[in-house]
Amino acid sequence: MIVRPLIVTIAVAGLGTTGGVPQLPPADQAAVDAFRSAISAAESGRSSRGIEGAFSALGSMRDALMRARNGQKVLESLSDEEFQRLRRELSGARLNREEVVFVEADPDYFTRLAAAHGDGADRAFFSALKATYPKSAWPIYIKPQTDYGGCSRFGSMTLVGTYRAWLDFQRRFPGRYAAGAKKEADAVFEHLTTSTCACGDLTSVQNELQRFVQTFPQSAARARVGQRLQDLRAGRSAIRPGCQAG
Repeated sequence: MIVRPLIVTIAVAGLGTTGGVPQLPPADQAAVDAFRSAISAAESGRSSRGIEGAFSALGSMRDALMRARNGQKVLESLSDEEFQRLRRELSGARLNREEVVFVEADPDYFTRLAAAHGDGADRAFFSALKATYPKSAWPIYIKPQTDYGGCSRFGSMTLVGTYRAWLDFQRRFPGRYAAGAKKEADAVFEHLTTSTCACGDLTSVQNELQRFVQTFPQSAARARVGQRLQDLRAGRSAIRPGCQAG
């Protein structure tokens, strides 16, 4: 009798395989393909608002790759081969899963694309995005101290300046890049009103909060920032000066 070995193929639930390499689930692959297609259309310069469409498609792809699945994000579940392939092939996107996991737009790439094929709103949006993230995935108003966190640069006026930039964009181009502009403005406001880790002393915090109140007297955000300023002056603040993020 000839004994033939039994070959069993085991696939990771929800993932396809190609040559034994785990691939993206179909729905997530569709989001990646949609982004790749949108970038191609934007680069052609023939699509109206194509760059904005590509940025929107990147957001959908981010949601797909950052989705939690079986205790980890989809991006983390990929083999190193598949992850590196995505990094090579996805122009305009920055992918990372070492220490910090993120999928973000590459400001340099989109700035060049907007200069070549964009309209005024495209150029203004990515100019503001580049100013917000000049060197890395960390916004200019945070000083990174570890792979996971950093202190807020109160007193540098980068919080006020960044908030002003995004409000100005929303005023000049209503309806354009609405979700992206709101996300950035909200992120600054969150730091202004909740961050308890200040890089400098409490005087620098007070100066930044006071500048905000003076600069945006009609803003709906003024009340919360003003209340925080009052708490700081009254000694009720939980803000830690000279903070080292853990």
